[in-house]
Amino acid sequence: MGVKRDFMWVGCAALLSLGGACSNLDQPSEDDYDSVAQALGSVAATGDGGGEVGSMIDVTAIVTGTDQIGIEVKASGSFSGTRAGLTYDYDVACADAAGNPLNPCSSETDSAKVNVKWSGELATPVITAEVARAGMIELSHVQSGTVTINGAGSLTVDAHFDALLRNASADYHLSYEASYDDLVVQRTPAKVLSGSIKYALDVERNAQNRARESNAHFEIDAELVFQNGSAKLTLDGKHQYSVDAASGAVVKVGSNTTP
Repeated sequence: MGVKRDFMWVGCAALLSLGGACSNLDQPSEDDYDSVAQALGSVAATGDGGGEVGSMIDVTAIVTGTDQIGIEVKASGSFSGTRAGLTYDYDVACADAAGNPLNPCSSETDSAKVNVKWSGELATPVITAEVARAGMIELSHVQSGTVTINGAGSLTVDAHFDALLRNASADYHLSYEASYDDLVVQRTPAKVLSGSIKYALDVERNAQNRARESNAHFEIDAELVFQNGSAKLTLDGKHQYSVDAASGAVVKVGSNTTP
């Protein structure tokens, strides 16, 4: 399972020019899995109220007409803010429990559709990355106090990692399609209680050290599952990581590589 790519390795382009095929994928290494996990963790939460978790908490406040720190009204139904170098834009359409449109959104909101976009340069102690995301989500059961979110989105990440203990670095280009499945967000205090985000990742890697350079292209299926404010990330069904839903910090839990 993967996403369509609008970019191509130079070597692959050269092969096509000679009439060859370019469909073979590489196998991710353990380092690749760890780096992809860190990149996903970094966009899941940015430590200052941003990322996937932060944007879900933003919209659950916005649709009820509640002021959200760092988010300002641009125009009727449009909101924007900046966190950790990323700009977040939300276009919101709300309805009450009877399905009647609300403009502006208010405490009477029971459902909403939100066009979510964020982009910019994310800098953390672990990685630096150029990020661009777009997608549409739907919120329901807002009046219950726990909001259910479903939807889809796409994102690209160009991430750079520098190894701390050796003279090496790696660049990863990730593009993915994501589905947001029955995410339940508690309004007060704000946190993600349950649900999952599934990702179909297409990844390019360029790694360098003193001795050599290595390139690879591979695909990974990922799932981020939330449980009462914590999160677990699984890559290709067997590489598991815990993700801090507030900071995005990633800790490897285990890897079952037995066929």
